[in-house]
Amino acid sequence: MVRITETAVPLLLGVSACLLGVLIPGGPIETRTFSHLAPLILGAFNTFLTVLGVASFFLTYHTYKGRWEAFVASALCGVGYFLVYVLDLGGVFPVSPDPMPPALRVIEVVGTMVSLPLVVLSIRGVRRTVGQSGTGRVQNTATVSARWGVAIFLVAIAIIVFATYSAMRG
Repeated sequence: MVRITETAVPLLLGVSACLLGVLIPGGPIETRTFSHLAPLILGAFNTFLTVLGVASFFLTYHTYKGRWEAFVASALCGVGYFLVYVLDLGGVFPVSPDPMPPALRVIEVVGTMVSLPLVVLSIRGVRRTVGQSGTGRVQNTATVSARWGVAIFLVAIAIIVFATYSAMRG
């Protein structure tokens, strides 16, 4: 029987990744410019956001399967989401000369609210499943994993380049 953590945590991860995904600079919601920031800093920040979103989608499956390591990573993702949103809402980082659009503020508030139960339920999942190893037969999926890894890497690079370029435009 699937417990609440194996259902709620993947759902919260997916919602968090989608909320973050719609905030890509250059899209309809994140319209602020960050051309005053060094490209290296902006690129590093966009890399962090991309890894956070992609990791969340990856973790949805593994938390659904009840893997304790995935719950640890999910708790860290929840903390990451919380910090990203709170720091932006608080005007700490990233700071833009442009005002925050109302839709962005709403999504960040919702994202902050989603991040809190994500952390709590992920920690609950860790406590419940700690020490459990994956059950079942291990399959040789190195070739499939390598192909997916390359595809995800290329998509992530494209997202980072697009987001950094869009945020730098003046």
